[in-house]
Amino acid sequence: MRSIVIAVTLAIFASACSSETAEPGPGTTAALTTTTTPVTTSTTTTTTTTFPPTPTTLPEAPRPDPPAPSPGQAVPPGSRGAVIVARGGADLFEEVDGEALVRAHEGLVFPVSARAGDFLEVLTPCDDTNWVPASEVVFTPATPEQTIGAGFDFADAVVVLDPGHGGPNYGATGPSGQREKDVNLDIARRTRDILATPHTINWVTGEVLDGSAIPPAGQVWVTRSEGPEGADIESGLNFRTALANSLNAHALVSIHNNAAPDGPYDGPGSEVYHQYLDDESKRLAGLLVEEMRRGFTPFGADWVGAFDAGAKFRVRANGDEVYGILRRSEVPAVIAEGVYISNPSEDALLGTPEFRQAYADAVYRALVRFVTTDDAGSGFTEPPPYTGTPSSGGPRTTCQVPAQP
Repeated sequence: MRSIVIAVTLAIFASACSSETAEPGPGTTAALTTTTTPVTTSTTTTTTTTFPPTPTTLPEAPRPDPPAPSPGQAVPPGSRGAVIVARGGADLFEEVDGEALVRAHEGLVFPVSARAGDFLEVLTPCDDTNWVPASEVVFTPATPEQTIGAGFDFADAVVVLDPGHGGPNYGATGPSGQREKDVNLDIARRTRDILATPHTINWVTGEVLDGSAIPPAGQVWVTRSEGPEGADIESGLNFRTALANSLNAHALVSIHNNAAPDGPYDGPGSEVYHQYLDDESKRLAGLLVEEMRRGFTPFGADWVGAFDAGAKFRVRANGDEVYGILRRSEVPAVIAEGVYISNPSEDALLGTPEFRQAYADAVYRALVRFVTTDDAGSGFTEPPPYTGTPSSGGPRTTCQVPAQP
């Protein structure tokens, strides 16, 4: 049986509430799956009724993080990958033969960059390099490099979701007072939940349905978890990209929402930044723009946006990548700016489970197309060189790894 590693949570949910059929679109790799049931009529004639996939019930909130795995599991070979801290926590050491710095909280995730005997070298969310006993974590080695596209099995996909901001870095704050970091985390966890379960997609309407045409993704990791009760986990940019790099992930999607538009916009002003010279990153950005526009347009809002909204890059005049997530990532990476939390109309939408789920559905559809088709995406723009100064994205000096009580 294929093992599925879900870094922060594995959500299994299914429901049935309607009977709309799903039409697989161009490039999808799996056919529509239905269930047939024999029905005996009053005249004893046997007929067959086909039940189509049904819409997934809208969850009010994402699934909670699952219990931490058991310690003492067999450690597979490999020196790159990622670990989940096992039940009871794990000691972190600056040196293998040194004293423990902290006992990291169970359920935390760390990228792995090296191995020394019974210890694994990890990077903490505070961007510090430490060592952890392999017996106190569950290690998943990096997946072999694979070429995605038409014919690729989504069950082999390795996806890293990055909820933007966190800890003392709030991101933007909407007129309602809701903070971008909280909205981003909710959307990322909803996306994780969809990726963890099988579905069928109606490629005409974009509706994500309960079904089996698309299997769960093989691995889904989240850079910033819900964490221990009361925790507000901070994650540095090095940590976020190291997690994707160490796993050889097929995609890294950093989930954000925007602020400071140029003015009114004819429809959702969604932006997705891609790596300047990476064709696969650009393709993923174009697919995300398509799916966001498809998913957001039915909602009523006084939309705003930038004059060059769409799939784009952000570089300086010398061609240097501006954003650290894109600059440091060795795998196809994008930064998705869904809608403008600074706009009262769009802020109100972001406060609803319906819109947050629509955002998660859009990311899911784009990832399915990115991994299993050769679709090119669209909505590409050519912005001028960037002259501003973005925030560093680095952890504060007060950053601490959550400790096991």
